[in-house]
Amino acid sequence: MNYVGKSIEEIIEQFKNEHDVLEGEYEINIIDKGTHGIFGLFARDAVAEITITNKYYERKLKEFLEEIFKRFTADYYVEVSSRGKTFIATCHSEEIGKVIGKHGKGLGALQHIANIFLNRITDTKITVIIDAGNYREKRREQLERIVEVAIERARKNGKVKLDPMFAFERKIVHEIAKSHKDIHTYSEGLEPYRYVVIEVRKGGRRNEDRKHYRNATSRN
Repeated sequence: MNYVGKSIEEIIEQFKNEHDVLEGEYEINIIDKGTHGIFGLFARDAVAEITITNKYYERKLKEFLEEIFKRFTADYYVEVSSRGKTFIATCHSEEIGKVIGKHGKGLGALQHIANIFLNRITDTKITVIIDAGNYREKRREQLERIVEVAIERARKNGKVKLDPMFAFERKIVHEIAKSHKDIHTYSEGLEPYRYVVIEVRKGGRRNEDRKHYRNATSRN
């Protein structure tokens, strides 16, 4: 976005105050340094393009999560990093189980509101992923076991429907199943009851299956 002021310094100061941006959290492209002219004549405003960087959103997400963790009595520590439009927050606490909740429901709810919060302060679609106590790694190992058993059942019965899962869990299931050439997966249902279907490929349906998989996994 372009900003106009009497000087570049004035533009930067005004921008930082209006957006609560710190040094290192923005990039500036000077379009016109402007001039005071001669005796006030031929004066020209300065023009600069300023872009907020991921560092700003990382800090805002960290502050947001820390405010939530303050509600818990135990000590906590939050780390936030980003890759492109994906922001990853790792939360540490002695009582992290309270955050994760039963079957990860607390963690899922926290990730949901964090996504809403961060998307409200940016002009582009971004994704927030929250992990706590290495829950996602442990959950992936658990899902690998669940999928392998489900695939064997599908090979006997033709199709298996898994229990409803969070979007990130369904994505993991799709990824795991891709290594089995005779199996294809897709998601059905509406949130929060959306689930994955594991099905054995049948002759003459491979093209349809690939299209179905792409459509399903685009929504996880």
